[in-house]
Amino acid sequence: MSKLNTQLFYAKDSSYEANRTHSEALDRDLGVAVEAIENGLLEIAKSKLPEGDHKNWGQAIHGGNQTWVGLSHQTLQTPYGELREICELLNPKAGSTVVDLGAGYGRLGLILGSFYPEVYFIGHEYVPERVKEGQRILELYSCQNAQLFEKNLTSPDYELPIAEYYFIYDYGTVPHLRRTIKQLEFIAEKKNFKVIARGKGVRSLIQYEFPWLSQVYDAVHREFYSIYSMSQNL
Repeated sequence: MSKLNTQLFYAKDSSYEANRTHSEALDRDLGVAVEAIENGLLEIAKSKLPEGDHKNWGQAIHGGNQTWVGLSHQTLQTPYGELREICELLNPKAGSTVVDLGAGYGRLGLILGSFYPEVYFIGHEYVPERVKEGQRILELYSCQNAQLFEKNLTSPDYELPIAEYYFIYDYGTVPHLRRTIKQLEFIAEKKNFKVIARGKGVRSLIQYEFPWLSQVYDAVHREFYSIYSMSQNL
C-alpha cells in the first residue's frame, strides 16, 4: 500500500480531547485493531484477577510488568497529533534514529514513516499482541525504515540501542525508569542525543535525579511531555 497522506494526522484543533478523539477515529480508519486487542487482554486479566484494575491487571498476565491493561485505549497511547507536534519540534535529520521505549502499537513509527521516511524508527514494546499488530500496520503503510520489536525493558539483560532520539514513557516502576535513564548516561559518554519524556513519573525523575540531562541545556516543557537535550544541535 502507498504511504499515508500526512494531512490525516492533523486534528481539528490542538486540544488534548480533540487529539484523543481524532486518534481513536484514525485508528479505526487505518484498521488498527486496538480496541479488539486491548479488550481481549482485559478479559484474560479479569479472569486471573477479577477484583483488579488497570494498575495491576497487566502485571497479573505479563510476569509482573506494568503494561497498563485496562487503561483507556487513548490514554494508553500518545495521540497522533501530539507525536506529530513533537517530531516537528525535533525535525530529525535523514539517517538519524529514534528509539521508542514502550512503543505500544508503533504510532510514532507511522508518523515518522509519513513525515520523515528517511529517519529510522526502532520501537520496543513488551506485549506481543501489540507488537504483532503494530508490525502489520507499519508494513501495510510502507513504513520501510520503521521496526517494532518485542522487548522486556525491565530485564537485567536489556540494552538500549544507540540513537539520536529516545522517547520514554511511564512504562514501569520508578526503579525500572531509573535504570533506563542510567543506561542513557552510559551512552551519553559516547554521543549526544535528545530525550522526549512523557508522563509525570519519568519527567520528575529526570528533573530531580539526573542533572546531567535536565540541566545542561534548557528543556522544552509542554503539558504532557518534555524534551531534554545534551546539545543545542545534533
